[in-house]
Amino acid sequence: MGKGDDLKSIFNLYDDDCEGKIDALYIGHVARACGLKPTNEQVAKAAGQQYKKLGEKKLTYEEWLPIYEKLKKEKDSGTFADYLEGLKVFDKEETGKILAAEVKHVLMALGERLTAAEIEEVMDGVADAEGMIDYAAFIKKVMAGPFPKEEE
Repeated sequence: MGKGDDLKSIFNLYDDDCEGKIDALYIGHVARACGLKPTNEQVAKAAGQQYKKLGEKKLTYEEWLPIYEKLKKEKDSGTFADYLEGLKVFDKEETGKILAAEVKHVLMALGERLTAAEIEEVMDGVADAEGMIDYAAFIKKVMAGPFPKEEE
């Protein structure tokens, strides 16, 4: 399969009604499934508006593809070093660890806020018995995404 065929196959996975269209609410989901990492803000900008309700609008593959191409041109939102520097602010004792509760608070309160369920998924298994997180390892886990590649 060529790249276009791969994109179309992924697009079709989100076609709930088998009518060749996806709900506009899934624009970012499909782009992420295709390997991109856009923020919700980037998706709204590329789509021309933010869709908040299921059933608000349906898009064909041909309508979705230009949005995908715009998202593909977007600069990555941050590097490992950027995130490491940001979390060091919470490491007052310079141990390489921060409180899991502080990370949860930041994820719920700042930037593109996550839901409690999303935070639980991201934080699953990262805190030690004392409620501390090795933030370098945490950043690597988050940046690897939900399906990290196996290292050989």
